Amino acid sequence: MSTYDFSGKVAFVTGAASGIGEATAKQLAEGGARVVAIDRNREKLKALVSSLPTNGVEHIALAKDLRSGKAAQDVVPEGLKRTGRIDILVNSAGVCHFNRINEISVEEWDEIMEIDVRALFFISVAAAEAMDPVRGGRIINLGSNAGRKGRALSAHYAAAKAAVKSLTESLTLAYGTKHISVNTVCPGVTETPMWETNFSDLTRITGKAPAEFMEMWKKMTPLGRVGTTEDVANLITFLTSDKGSFVNGQEINVCGGFMLTS
Repeated sequence: MSTYDFSGKVAFVTGAASGIGEATAKQLAEGGARVVAIDRNREKLKALVSSLPTNGVEHIALAKDLRSGKAAQDVVPEGLKRTGRIDILVNSAGVCHFNRINEISVEEWDEIMEIDVRALFFISVAAAEAMDPVRGGRIINLGSNAGRKGRALSAHYAAAKAAVKSLTESLTLAYGTKHISVNTVCPGVTETPMWETNFSDLTRITGKAPAEFMEMWKKMTPLGRVGTTEDVANLITFLTSDKGSFVNGQEINVCGGFMLTS
């Protein structure tokens, strides 16, 4: 049973087929929200939507590859044709690569910027424009601890997440009069399927095994563990609920204290 009541609300969640997006979609649906789940993995997306508690509403799967600028611009209007409204947007779609700064390719740079920055911007603006000016709405952008500091082995990802912070602040200023709050949630090291690719990158660059990195990160975290997708979804769900209504324009870490040592 959810702590929060999202009955009658419609939540769009990008990157919903796995990781933080999946955990968030489940929590919002448990609270009674109608979920529009967006991801490029069609099969996982269908499986997610079929697993969500219905609570008398029909959840929707939109298979979209947000590397395409057109897909990013079309996703909100397409979802609105089915739902007629949007109250919550969670921009969880993202990619991360690790590479030496002098080995980052144009293709690698572009993929991160297309999904983590460009898609987030156009989807957020479309959602904010469609939100009711009386009811207002909530937009949550997924940032990262990497966006707060430069990174020698993921300069493009750090730059993208720093841009997310700036866009959150700009959206906050632009849409506050419509009663729309916009916040950035910044996970630390969190166990998600994306880490399979990340570990492959890090092992190639450093020669260290994944277990070595995990042990190092646990030691660097005051709470002694890495995060779970539910840890991050818990904060997102609070911020999108009525209880989080006055939190606005913020960048909030969910990292177990990792930022203090990293």
